[in-house]
Amino acid sequence: MRGSVVGGGGKESRALVREYCEQEVSEELNKLVEQLLRKLHEFQERARERDPIRAKMKKRYSSGLREVHRSIRTDEAKLVVVTPNIENGPSEGGLDDRVKAMLADARAMAVPVVFALTRNRLGRTLGKTMRMSAVCVHNVDGVYELYTDILATAA
Repeated sequence: MRGSVVGGGGKESRALVREYCEQEVSEELNKLVEQLLRKLHEFQERARERDPIRAKMKKRYSSGLREVHRSIRTDEAKLVVVTPNIENGPSEGGLDDRVKAMLADARAMAVPVVFALTRNRLGRTLGKTMRMSAVCVHNVDGVYELYTDILATAA
């Protein structure tokens, strides 16, 4: 399924928008999510520099489908950000099934799910050079206002 995703430069691109995406992806939402994740990354890095062991125990966010799904199941998740352009993986037990299971668990646990950014942009936002498909926010201390703005914009 093809749809339009607003890119980082404000221009619309014909990127892949998958059927699991349940909301409109807007540049306003993308910017809010980007701000939230950059701040959380900054807080996490600062904590890691001060005390690496404690920072590992008190993560602000986790990334990757497996980690995000684990956080949802253990009730640590406050917000899940999923990109609307995850690759197609139609095989039994493949990527599509994992994404659907993760979204179903998030709904069952009443964890808000926001569809924003692209895989490339999500990775860059968190200071990585690789693509990322999902991020889970564990702690919204210090960014609560952005968190509520994101939930209001996504609704």
